[in-house]
Amino acid sequence: MMAYNHRKAEIEWLNWKEKEEKQMRELGMDEDTIQRLHTYDWQQFKSDVAAFISQNRMAPELLICTLDYKMFLTARRGMIDVCPDRTFLVQELLPVLVPMQTGQVQDVPLVLVPRESVQDEKCPQPDWNYLRWAGYDNEKFEKIMDGSVLLNYEFLGETIPMELRIGQYEDGGGLALELVSWKEKEPEDWDTITVNLSVPCEKDHAFVDINNSGGQEICQWIEENGLGKATGRQQRSCFCVCPEYHFDARRLKELDREGDERYAASLQQRGGSAKSNSEPVR
Repeated sequence: MMAYNHRKAEIEWLNWKEKEEKQMRELGMDEDTIQRLHTYDWQQFKSDVAAFISQNRMAPELLICTLDYKMFLTARRGMIDVCPDRTFLVQELLPVLVPMQTGQVQDVPLVLVPRESVQDEKCPQPDWNYLRWAGYDNEKFEKIMDGSVLLNYEFLGETIPMELRIGQYEDGGGLALELVSWKEKEPEDWDTITVNLSVPCEKDHAFVDINNSGGQEICQWIEENGLGKATGRQQRSCFCVCPEYHFDARRLKELDREGDERYAASLQQRGGSAKSNSEPVR
């Protein structure tokens, strides 16, 4: 596996270009000429990315990422595997890469940049779906970034933005709801708020795990966020009694469309109800 740090190289180029353009202005060069040179040099910079892929065309796996390791592009043996930024791929990269791969133009020489020269630079938030490799489609990624599918969760006096993931229990296919923290701007598994007991539940019904998920406060959080309402049925689990909730199908779909569709399809295959006592799967 080989890696090219796209943001690292870009920062180095921008720093160099800024200094060069400052010297041009001091020498009296007009802005129109400076901009034309900037555009020309940017095309040259993009060819570095293409050259890295072309020159390592035999590598079984090639990674291009930011300084803080947010994925940008992957390739296998010279062929683009995944690139969420389709505009960059089609309009900017492929027109430069294909001529290199077909021998129409020569690869440009690459210059290694010392990591120490950019290690103090702060990486901006990517505007592409860098979570594509973690299973987030573009729609879900955009909603995560704008916060429209995140729910605030109070924990030890701190407000944590949470993603709600819909899954199914492997043994029986029952509804499993998991919380994923976005406190650090990255997904981190937090807790499973449902528990799978030895009794069947109807579609969109599940027992809430008050033993491990914050006690009765998790029930209040569920209701405050419009996720569901208690049915009145209860079931003992170890040393506590877990309430059953009827979760709002529309609300669940708003928060995790793909997970909801997988759950519904799985449940339909099983006949409309489920029971189990195992770990959730996505």
